[in-house]
Amino acid sequence: MSDAISIAIESYLEGPIRLRHAIAGMSRDQLIARPIAGKWTTLEVVAHLVDSEIAWCHRMRRVIAEDRPLLIGYDETKFTATLAYNDRDLDAELRLLDALRNQMAVILRALPESAWSREGVHNERGLIRLDEMVRVETEHVLHHIQQIDEKRKVLRSSETT
Repeated sequence: MSDAISIAIESYLEGPIRLRHAIAGMSRDQLIARPIAGKWTTLEVVAHLVDSEIAWCHRMRRVIAEDRPLLIGYDETKFTATLAYNDRDLDAELRLLDALRNQMAVILRALPESAWSREGVHNERGLIRLDEMVRVETEHVLHHIQQIDEKRKVLRSSETT
């Protein structure tokens, strides 16, 4: 396995650790607060990340196992509005994210290097390679951690005023 692939897998596995750090110490009230109007709560972000991980793990498996499979997107706003994200148990969501990433990492580590260039056709993104899929999900968590950091700043400033 190349160094680049090893680094990609390790970065992918760091996502849940970094997410746990970003939400550390938040109370239930803070997790379901909406400190920025029109934006998701922190718990909604976490649940969204888990649902996204489920979708991307399935897509990655299909790209590994099938020849150029069609990969279907989903409407994240409808998921957030209808799947009771704010009623979810934070610890259960984090454990599921850990389990999904750890299991996917086992699969990724077992692949020949050539498999990382296998492709699928996403109905919204177009042609996408396995290595890009891993990068997308790695960056996805980091993107949402920035949003959580913004929420925490607003929550802190509202507590001091």
